Amino acid sequence: MSTIDEKDELIINALRQDSNKPISRLSKEIGIPRATLQDRINKLVKQGIIKKFTIIPDFGKLGRPVTAFVMVSFHPSPEISQRELARQIAMLPEVEEVHLISGEWDILVKIRVKDVESAGSFVIDKIRSMKGVEKTETCVSFECVKEGL
Repeated sequence: MSTIDEKDELIINALRQDSNKPISRLSKEIGIPRATLQDRINKLVKQGIIKKFTIIPDFGKLGRPVTAFVMVSFHPSPEISQRELARQIAMLPEVEEVHLISGEWDILVKIRVKDVESAGSFVIDKIRSMKGVEKTETCVSFECVKEGL
């Protein structure tokens, strides 16, 4: 397990806020020389602490303003494992995240769709028709307070 110090934490938090910010500006903001900052970022990437640099799209502008969370109960069967079901769900284009979870439900799925009707169609026509799905429960998000950070 890699250990990181307070400066690494500052770097990670700053990059989580905006990984597109120029190194020179980031260097000034967190008080680390530019070359040192670049070396530390490279080290964090090499160690696998930073997995990748990515974007956070505005899904409303992409025509998918509705976020919903689908809880899935897995029904064990010799034909499909819980992990395989989760992998199949993850391949669907509406799906943003898939988590194997503990508790009453087995799989948590985050989807982005154009409207509530599309969320319903997704659950009924795609999720519930998959082998291994026993039942589902869907929660539509009213508002996102914090995401992607």
